[in-house]
Amino acid sequence: MHACGHDGHMAMLLTAAKILANYRHLFRGTIKFVFQPAEEGGGGAREMITDGILQEGKCGMKVDYIYGIHLWNHMPVGHVGVKEGPLMAASDRFVITVHGSGGHGAVPDASNDAIVAGAHLITQLHTIVSRNVSPLDNAVVTVGKASGGYGYNIIADKFEILGTC
Repeated sequence: MHACGHDGHMAMLLTAAKILANYRHLFRGTIKFVFQPAEEGGGGAREMITDGILQEGKCGMKVDYIYGIHLWNHMPVGHVGVKEGPLMAASDRFVITVHGSGGHGAVPDASNDAIVAGAHLITQLHTIVSRNVSPLDNAVVTVGKASGGYGYNIIADKFEILGTC
């Protein structure tokens, strides 16, 4: 289950807006509260920036600073984590299709099993981060779905891997 809590994101931003409105007399300037649409794969921040959300004009004043907030189920209740710079991974998707030549399970030597090749590929995908990215940097590769085959005694000619990085 994914459940990062988009409703929680809305509640946090609205609560921050309400609290800051109560203390408006203590600061100068303009605060923009931005709900990022399509956070996971639909363009999100990139589309908002292209539309001018950070610039002076149709969306109000120019943005000098921006803060993002995201729920993180793995942090204990009552704690807040803070980090300068990027924090969460992107939601880039990948689809890999492995093509082989299928056949009957009784004669595996006469085929090129796409499932076996795909299984090896999945193992190698999981080494991209561990063997190429410093442990001090942020990176992730996740295989979320793997599928292929037609039956218990048929060697698959196609295997599909879906994931995010």
